Amino acid sequence: MLCLELVIFLPYFGGKTTACENVRIGALTQVLPLLRFFDILVNIECSFLFSSTMKRRQFLSVALAATGAALVAETALTQEIRRLHIAINQFTCNNIYSRDGVDFWTRLGELKSVGVDGIEPTIGSAADAENIGKRLSDNGLAMRSIYTGGNFHGENTAEKEIVRILALGEKVKSLGTSVIVINPDAKQGKSDAELIRQSKNLDILGAGLQKFDVSLAFHYHTSELEFGAREFHHILCGTDPKNVSLCFEQHWSYRASGNSQVAVFDHLKLYGERSVEVHLRQSIKNVWSETFGDGDIDNVRLAAGLKKLPKMPHVVLEQAAEGGTPKTMTAVDVFRQSVEYTRKVFG
Repeated sequence: MLCLELVIFLPYFGGKTTACENVRIGALTQVLPLLRFFDILVNIECSFLFSSTMKRRQFLSVALAATGAALVAETALTQEIRRLHIAINQFTCNNIYSRDGVDFWTRLGELKSVGVDGIEPTIGSAADAENIGKRLSDNGLAMRSIYTGGNFHGENTAEKEIVRILALGEKVKSLGTSVIVINPDAKQGKSDAELIRQSKNLDILGAGLQKFDVSLAFHYHTSELEFGAREFHHILCGTDPKNVSLCFEQHWSYRASGNSQVAVFDHLKLYGERSVEVHLRQSIKNVWSETFGDGDIDNVRLAAGLKKLPKMPHVVLEQAAEGGTPKTMTAVDVFRQSVEYTRKVFG
């Protein structure tokens, strides 16, 4: 578009351009969308820019300066877009800060300062969502996902859970949330009837959340992977992928399968494309490590597998301490090191 405008207005600048100026003008035409996007030329009066009294070289100098500014802005914008968004869930924050005897809700600004972009809070109702969302946004933290639970396998429990979570979904969507991570209430050895009922109810819930453009992501621990992982597989095989996505729990896939990396990458191969979120945790010799880094699970291989998916899942750190986990640093240092490693390997 700018090329045509230059052809029209070049007579006002004294006729033909030199070869060098043609090159410059060609470069300028490549960044017109950026010039318009950033409104670089808004403050340049058109009456002045294209007046007959303005010399050709004056115009080129002004326009090329604007082009340079646009390119700098575009570079910064591109870097920000490409920067991996990293969230941490509430369980992890409570777990790590409790070792220092600190309430993590008082340290939100500290988390932001070490590179954390968001928090995945546990929220039970729409009434709680507004306050939590405001506390996070006041500290520059996003709430792209939330975590909740519910009984979907019982004969008379699912209806109220669906009503509750649909109201929650409508509310949190207005707060910037696009994923609700759901951990169905655990029960060892759910019957076939309970498994079928649970999947049916999750499918109904997920379809309802789609109306708000919110994804329902199934989250799991050990019980879902027992008995041949029948609950894990039936939730994913017994629901519509449009309605029920996966929160890929790489370390629970590892631990609940007898500390097996084979299981981790088989689960990724089977259901990776269905994953809208990934929770990241690491262990060393099967004990949760103090920070998220190298260890029992090959994170370089995992990152490569995730990056091959049609869309990179939302990344949520779930590093936590258990019996045997060393304590050599403060909570803020745990998160600083974990975020830096995650961004380096998964970014």
